[in-house]
Amino acid sequence: MTAVEAILRRTGGIWIGWSGETENGGDPRRAEIISGWEQSEGAVALDLPGDLAASFYEGYPNQAVWPLFHYLPTHLKFTPEAWNAYVEANRIFCDAVVRRARPGDLIWVHDYHLMLLPSMLREAMPEARIGFFLHIPFPSSEIFGLLPHRDEVLRGLLGADLVAFHTHRHLQHFRSSLLRLLGLESRIGEVELGDRVVRMEAMPIGIAPDDFRPCEASEHRLAELRRQYDRQRVLVAVDRLDYTKGIPERLRSYRRLLETTPELRGSVVLIQIAVPSREGLDTYQDLRREVNELVGEINGKLGTAAWTPIVYINRSVDKTELVALYRLADVGWVTPLRDGMNLVAKEYAAAKPEGDGVLVLSEFAGAAAEMGEAFLVNPLDEEQMAEAVGRALQLDPEERRERMRALHERVVRNNVFTWGERFLETLRKAAAERVKAESQRPRALDTAAVEAHYRRSKKRLLLLDYDGTLVGFAVLPGRATPPPELRATLRTLAADTNNCVVLVSGRRAADLEGWFGNVPGLLLAAEHGATLRAGGAWEPAGAFGPADWKQTVRPILEHFVIRTPGSFVEEKEHALVWHYRMAEPEFGEWLAHELVEMLESMLAETELRAFRGNKIVEVKPMWANKGHLVERILALWPDPDFRLAIGDDRTDEDLFARMDPDAWTVHVGGGATRARFTLPDVKAVRGLLERLADG
Repeated sequence: MTAVEAILRRTGGIWIGWSGETENGGDPRRAEIISGWEQSEGAVALDLPGDLAASFYEGYPNQAVWPLFHYLPTHLKFTPEAWNAYVEANRIFCDAVVRRARPGDLIWVHDYHLMLLPSMLREAMPEARIGFFLHIPFPSSEIFGLLPHRDEVLRGLLGADLVAFHTHRHLQHFRSSLLRLLGLESRIGEVELGDRVVRMEAMPIGIAPDDFRPCEASEHRLAELRRQYDRQRVLVAVDRLDYTKGIPERLRSYRRLLETTPELRGSVVLIQIAVPSREGLDTYQDLRREVNELVGEINGKLGTAAWTPIVYINRSVDKTELVALYRLADVGWVTPLRDGMNLVAKEYAAAKPEGDGVLVLSEFAGAAAEMGEAFLVNPLDEEQMAEAVGRALQLDPEERRERMRALHERVVRNNVFTWGERFLETLRKAAAERVKAESQRPRALDTAAVEAHYRRSKKRLLLLDYDGTLVGFAVLPGRATPPPELRATLRTLAADTNNCVVLVSGRRAADLEGWFGNVPGLLLAAEHGATLRAGGAWEPAGAFGPADWKQTVRPILEHFVIRTPGSFVEEKEHALVWHYRMAEPEFGEWLAHELVEMLESMLAETELRAFRGNKIVEVKPMWANKGHLVERILALWPDPDFRLAIGDDRTDEDLFARMDPDAWTVHVGGGATRARFTLPDVKAVRGLLERLADG
């Protein structure tokens, strides 16, 4: 890539890649030549064993990822052996990078062949600055969900500090897949992943426009071509011979144009360049036969002795010839079925500084997002595409120049060098933000230090959340029942007369009573502290307002249940909760935001508030929170010399905020928190409590 080569030369970086060979060939000079590349060119050519190379390149990336990411799932072929080869090849790349990387280096991983590499590098080098750019489309979550080993691919990409795509649409599809498949909520530009943040950006790649400017050689060739195609309008299409490029669809549309507009016969010619690609795969061999047959059929039925409708070039052409063809063309016909960007559209515009051409562009190419002056078409709509090409040929000269000059100026301005610098600068910032966040985030809890403090203390306070802290979340709240070993641990801790153990949960009093009511000495705080049972009857934390508020709020929540399949309303003594854990993820998050906004304005003059939790929206009194509960507990159990509070969600932040500065406040999982320490998951929490109980 031109941009990366220029950046590498300027920074003294290296390019690590596969040579493309599937066998060593037995050339004794090969190793010496390859070693010389690294010294003279900064290019490291990796050796992949012959059987692995074939399984890797022609396997998972090009027979599973490529068709699926281009919305052609019927072309997908997958075998477990191909996946194993993909993993192994990514591992070989990882080892090569680790051997050569130095502290502070920027590591830029490119494209779909290496989507596991970022996480492998993160595991091997936790402090590395890693960026990933996807050069093909990222599909909708419904399509991506068909990919075998989809979760591993997503987690592989999330090893990077920065994940970038050509368009905002691709970025949104990635975010949707994170939510639907991994349950990871994200903001537009970032996703929290445990103890770090991954930046996400849309960065449309450009070209090196100077490579497509007229020069003496290209202008000489252009003059020859103009004499050859004198008095003919020229359409030019340049593609790899790939089923995603829409070549058969273009040829059929061209046939329709000639059939419905007979006056164009003899006065227009389509020059189709199709560069061979992946010829070892059956689908590409079938495509080559189909294209050959269509070209022959159209030329045979519609052509004459003096006129050939299609000039078909089934090979690559040099840069001089290509620029001359772009400059010759009255219409650049760029209509892939799906493309990450498609730089041919930008090359065509770059070669047209005078504005003497029209671009017909697929709306499914990434370039369409920034080339609105083109005629945008659906490449699968044969009739519409033919009509668009016909209009392009008849377009008023002034409008032609206006459209093309705008495209030309934008392509020159947003060039590949600007893209490369922007990516690297964004990666630097993303990595710096990670380092800064690491210095500010809570430390991992030293369980040995907690246990030592616990043993030497005489009066201890333990405040424990339930869902997400002591047990995992369940689809239905009633299914998150405590296992016997958890009840046994809590029973042991509560039996210690030096302990005050409080289970502080958003659950209803009846739930906690049923599960833990027979544990002697265990205090139960239900509905986030709205009511407390400290050995006797349940006692509310505050005075209640009008009792009819539920009659006002419930119809609103029920309306959202009707709108959101899979959601339901739970009634507690002092709260109403809308649960949407079983709803379609994106729709549920969107409606939860809408519901909170609606309730905030409606409840503004009352003591009630709407709170977002983990897949819930809860309406309850303001005083019903875990922070207020701390004061009640300390009145019952004053001056403890050991304080431990553990929780996992937003409601626990009130609890952490009210604890003394030297208390052991512990957040479970990732994300921002007021807690001083973190534990990774429920298993770690239970392990800590079991250690304390065993003493």
